[in-house]
Amino acid sequence: MTTYILGLLISFAAGAWFIYRAPANKSWIYLFLSAGGAYLITILFTDILPELFENLGEKAGVVLLIGFIVQILLENYSRGIEHGHAHASTSKTSLLIAFGALCLHALIEGMPLASVLFDTQTQFDHELNLGIMLHKIPVAITLSTMLFRSGVLRNAALLWLFGFIACTVVGSFLQHWIVGFSTELMFMSLGLTVGILLHVSTTILFESSDHHKLSPTRLAVIIVGIAAGFVI
Repeated sequence: MTTYILGLLISFAAGAWFIYRAPANKSWIYLFLSAGGAYLITILFTDILPELFENLGEKAGVVLLIGFIVQILLENYSRGIEHGHAHASTSKTSLLIAFGALCLHALIEGMPLASVLFDTQTQFDHELNLGIMLHKIPVAITLSTMLFRSGVLRNAALLWLFGFIACTVVGSFLQHWIVGFSTELMFMSLGLTVGILLHVSTTILFESSDHHKLSPTRLAVIIVGIAAGFVI
């Protein structure tokens, strides 16, 4: 639970930092994204996917595919905030649509993390919790940057940021109150989230390359992210 709460607080603080006093050099954000994407894809392939198929069998592939497709649809409206794109919105409607898609992404991510907040029979590895929180920090920064570029006032942007962070908690509580804690249902929500994260992490790593070549710095942080996935 500590990682869950601390991750959300750090994400909010990072987003608020960029709302009120964004640093001039933002290149490190993409390095952070690359390392986080490498960590995510490592834990998904080595820890979480084997557990998912062990518990759901053939159903796992279907749920993963649904999650993957859901993320494709969400990115059509969020315009890639999930992997570092901070395009300014030309209208309030388009801004609301992008924000809504991002919030739905965060809500689905939060569902399997209900196992962290509540005493359940199904306890997912802490790696998933850490991976989602490492992913959420640069997303919060990207959201804040997009809000700033779109002309949203700082205090209002802070409320938008809080709403995004809160959606993860809402997802966890919805899992607890509505979906329930049967083993199969918990792994179904996990599969949906993993499908989403597979799309996001592979997109991050693909976009880390320039003409199919990685810079030495990005290659180094990706290696660090992969190593962390095996060690942490």
